[in-house]
Amino acid sequence: MAFPSWPRPVLLGATALCCALGAQAQSNLAFYGFLDLSVTSSDNGARGSGRVTGLSSGVGTGSRIGLRGQEDLGGGLKALFQLEMGLEADSGALKTFTGNYASATPSAPGGLPSTGGFNRRSHVGLQSDWGTVLLGRDYTPMYYTALATDTLKLAYLGNVQGLLSLAGGSERLARMSNGVFYTSPQLGGLRLRAAYGFGAESPGGAGNPPKDAHTLYGVGADFSTGGLVLSAAYQQIKLPTVGGAPLEFTGLRTRKDLIFGAQYRTGPWLLSAGHFRVNAPQKGEDTWLGAGYTFGVNTVKLQVQRLRQDNPSGKDRRATVVGAVFEHGLSKRTSLYTSYSRSSNNATGQFGVTGSDTSFAAGAAGAKVDVLALGVKHSF
Repeated sequence: MAFPSWPRPVLLGATALCCALGAQAQSNLAFYGFLDLSVTSSDNGARGSGRVTGLSSGVGTGSRIGLRGQEDLGGGLKALFQLEMGLEADSGALKTFTGNYASATPSAPGGLPSTGGFNRRSHVGLQSDWGTVLLGRDYTPMYYTALATDTLKLAYLGNVQGLLSLAGGSERLARMSNGVFYTSPQLGGLRLRAAYGFGAESPGGAGNPPKDAHTLYGVGADFSTGGLVLSAAYQQIKLPTVGGAPLEFTGLRTRKDLIFGAQYRTGPWLLSAGHFRVNAPQKGEDTWLGAGYTFGVNTVKLQVQRLRQDNPSGKDRRATVVGAVFEHGLSKRTSLYTSYSRSSNNATGQFGVTGSDTSFAAGAAGAKVDVLALGVKHSF
């Protein structure tokens, strides 16, 4: 008898449903998600191109579904797990990511892209009075500092994820596979984080990524007192280099990432500022300053960023990115928003506009990119 071949997304969805139906076997199991869709009007700034109007997923927050749970083991010890996948809510398609570092080739040294799976988070661990240890795929300490110091909270158009273009993307900057993650309890307002990634787990040799390729270590700290939050993080990553004809792996280089900033909240006002710098593939930096104001169920936020990147063949690439949002809460789980951003590049800059889990690229060097979004987001 021939059995039907089900599409992978259907199998993943069925698996998630079966897990949710088995909630009785867990001390605490939750199936959750976020859906975000907006009508967007964008201009990439290229000569001769016009505005494009369409539907976008992930402007206000990343659309995703997930499972998380915990089991009380007694004596203050808990077991934890979380599985989370991103999706394009406008089409239902699953997100593509490069989380399998062992698949790296000379033509794709960061790893081959794959679609589906739990691209956002996939981990299991233990929590006690001494802190939390997680194994698998999760956020790096860099992510938590960006979240703490970004006025827009890594959401909406013009948030600080524009810095991802300086580091070659979010993989190994915001998230990491094959990792061990530690978060301390908060002690006198201080919380510490550390992470280590085993990278491609390659033995090296012909046909393999270099030994220690994509290994990472990172540390971070937050300090909170009253309405003030101070945060900083640092990490180093060993990235494979390639060269020759045909292409082959030639060795490793170390990329160093640093981020720090502050946030201050007083009454309805929110103020934040931060700075990020990276030394590869070219030296680059991003500095931001923003403010927010909440009145009733409404919030208004404005943020300005200045991005700069070395240019081996000429003048430094630069851009000023402005992001603004008005959010109106309909309930605790549903809100409407209007978000706008403009990226103004110098003659060599080609920085686009970034939303929470989507982006709008510049059409050419020197382009002025602007995007307007009218959207709705819902959590469950």
